[in-house]
Parts: sequence; structure tokens; C-alpha cells
Amino acid sequence: MGENNNFLTTVAILLEAGAYVNMQQSSGETALMKACKRGNSDIVQLMIESGADCNILSKHQNSALHFAKQCNNVLVYEQLKSHLETLSRVAEDTIRDYFEARLALLEPVFPIACHRLCEGPDFSTDFNYKPPQNVPEGSGILLFVFHANFFGKEVVARLCGPCSVQAVVLNDKFQLPVFLDSHFIYSFSPTAGLNKLFIRLAEAPTAKVKLLIGAYRVQLQ
Repeated sequence: MGENNNFLTTVAILLEAGAYVNMQQSSGETALMKACKRGNSDIVQLMIESGADCNILSKHQNSALHFAKQCNNVLVYEQLKSHLETLSRVAEDTIRDYFEARLALLEPVFPIACHRLCEGPDFSTDFNYKPPQNVPEGSGILLFVFHANFFGKEVVARLCGPCSVQAVVLNDKFQLPVFLDSHFIYSFSPTAGLNKLFIRLAEAPTAKVKLLIGAYRVQLQ
């Protein structure tokens, strides 16, 4: 038990000192995936509260959730599932509040990503996009870069105020912000199949803020 507490303290100190929680090894695995394999729920909780991205995929296209399920770690699986549900709910509620319920969210384009700003000024991810068979009339896709703070299990996100986003590039094409004076929301044009997203951010090595990155098909209502 003492060893576990020591390990937990060590991880907490490393995270506080700016250790890269989302760094991937050659296998594509992250520290969170390894903690999920071991079933260490305290470490998993600490990591997700520190901004570990639960949706990163390993080289074999497996997520932390997959490893928790594969190793039959029910508690860890439920922790991750609950956290991902919280992120989705907070993101969607923040969008609805921002647009005063005038924007309907039809479907997410890729699983929500989490990036700790202290981990560097660049965020990149690949995702597969399958367009709907019948595109709803008057709908389009927007990318949202929420600035969020985690308070234990509580997540508070915003789409206004100081912004760290400098540029959004999708498949080597710059995406344009929807509002000239705000860089939280971008028009977004993924193509069918594999897409490469790159976001250039301001350097902020001591920042505590996390970025939640998600794209949705939306429709004005």
C-alpha cells in the first residue's frame, strides 16, 4: 500500500512539474494506457484530472478504454467512460450556451481530444471521417477549441476570453475562424477517409489550461 502511495505521489509531482502525460511511446501507447492495463484507478484518476487524452490511439488503433476493458479493469473502465461523457456533455452545453441554443449539434466528427497547453504549442491528430449518406440540408461542420479547467472531476470550458489558438490546418489547408475577433471556432472541411489536423498554439509552458478539441456537424435552428 505504501509503495502505491509513493508511486502516486511521484506521478503527481511529475505532472505538476510539467511531465508530458500524453507522450506516446514507439508502440503509440501513453502512460494512461499503461495505467489502464495495470488497473491502477488512483493513477488513472490523477492522469485524467491532469488532462490526459483518453481518446489517443495506439499504433494498433486501441484507446485507453480498450485496454481497461481488455484487462477487465471495471473500475478504471467506468472512470474513463464517465470522464469522456463529462467532456462531451460540457462541450455540447458550452456550445449551446454560446449560441444561445440557436445551433443544433447533429453529430461529432471525431472523438473529443484533450491537449495540455503546457505540453507544447503544437497539437496534431489524424482521424477518419465518414460523411453521412444524406447530408442534412443547411448543415455544416465546425471545429471548436474549448479552453478548459479541470477541478477534480468537474470540467469548466469556455469559448471566449483569452485564446491560445494561432492557426488551424486540415490536410495542409488553413481553416478560417468563424468570427474574425475570436479563434475558438473554425469552419472545418474534412474529406472522406483519413484527415490530418494540426493546430498551432501560443507557447505557454506554465499554463494550467487544457484545450478540448472537437468538431461537430451543426445546423442553425
